[in-house]
Amino acid sequence: MNKLSYFKVGLFVIAASVIAVIGVILLGVGSIFEKITLVETYIDESVQGLDVGSAVKFRGVPIGKVEKISLTSVEYATRKRYVLVRVGIVPTMLELPLGDPNHAGFKLEVERGLRLRLAAQGLTGVAYIEADYADPQRNPPLEIDWQPNYPYVPSTRSRITQLSESVEKILRSIETVDLGRLVDGIEKSLGTITKVAEGANLDKLGREANTFLGEIRDTNRQLKEIVGSAELKSALQDSAGAAKKAREIIDNAEKPLKLLMADLPQAAEGLNRLVKRLDSVANDLPETSTQLRQTIQRMNRLIANQQRDIERTMDNLRAISDNMKEITESSKKYPSQVLFGAPPPPSKAIQR
Repeated sequence: MNKLSYFKVGLFVIAASVIAVIGVILLGVGSIFEKITLVETYIDESVQGLDVGSAVKFRGVPIGKVEKISLTSVEYATRKRYVLVRVGIVPTMLELPLGDPNHAGFKLEVERGLRLRLAAQGLTGVAYIEADYADPQRNPPLEIDWQPNYPYVPSTRSRITQLSESVEKILRSIETVDLGRLVDGIEKSLGTITKVAEGANLDKLGREANTFLGEIRDTNRQLKEIVGSAELKSALQDSAGAAKKAREIIDNAEKPLKLLMADLPQAAEGLNRLVKRLDSVANDLPETSTQLRQTIQRMNRLIANQQRDIERTMDNLRAISDNMKEITESSKKYPSQVLFGAPPPPSKAIQR
């Protein structure tokens, strides 16, 4: 190989190296000069699979990475052994004032349930930090007795931990169940049911039920015959005719009674005028006409007494007329009651 070939190879290697360096600078300059905000949280569980540089995601969208993993007892004077995880978040991704922990907006988001938790990425065992909103009542912040150096976002238990705790509770509940006693109780119940089924005379009950149904059918057939009989129809027609005649009698009697009641006030008024005239004539008579005046007074009292009797008699006639009206209306609505009186006695089959 001549010198010109070596020169070309060297020139190619140098150009490739320069291009690679420029590419690395261009690709990494964004992350180098990108502004991040440090936020820390405390986790009360194992963080196996989480490393420095692991991703931080908000509902699956990368917003930063893990900057430091340590224990709270190393960073702060405390006896609580939580895992301290400090992450760097790009503020423009969440648009939250993460740099100021005393900011009202930051506190409001934490109160609404902003939490960080450990999440697994598939089945590889690699973990990352997931930011999301959870129920603040069911996921309260951990108790701390120190002042965080960076804005503090509370954490919540991971899905795997919650699932394992639920499975443990179920297993503990199963362990407390006395399976032997439960099985014995089931066997005793089955034995009791078997004895009751064997002791029950089902054939006899079936025969009695069939007999009872037969009696009900006979009673129903008899009722149909009675209702459809010609005697009942003719009796209903006769009762309707009798009711019609009674109504005509009452109507005919009602007119004279009304005329009599209308004439009574005029008759009473005429008697009163007659009495007044007799009194005026008696006053003009000499004293020897005293007996005539007394006779006239007795006649007046007698007429007054007879007037009250007449009024009572008219009231009785009115009451009789009302009773006849009620009887007529009842015979129209319930003709069977006029004919048969009280309802028939209950059937012996029903009493059984």
